[in-house]
Amino acid sequence: LRCRLYSASCCRPRQVAMLTRCASLSLNAIHYLVAESVLQDAALQPYVHNCQITVHKGRHTYHYCIFFKQHCRLRANPMLGKFRGDVVV
Repeated sequence: LRCRLYSASCCRPRQVAMLTRCASLSLNAIHYLVAESVLQDAALQPYVHNCQITVHKGRHTYHYCIFFKQHCRLRANPMLGKFRGDVVV
């Protein structure tokens, strides 16, 4: 799955591939995203938070799933103001 990473260690967003896990060997099995595969600082903040965002623009509706790490000791993210940590959209 291709995602956009807003890393605290970089000044520009970049496109990354996020790994997925399959619940079973069936072709119709549910796939789960593995956000830990692209987010940094697992030792400092092992927990990954997520939320869903819906954007209405004109007659179109866009749905996004956001994964992020937030901790006072993480590096400040230069693209997101006072936010500390990485964000994947």
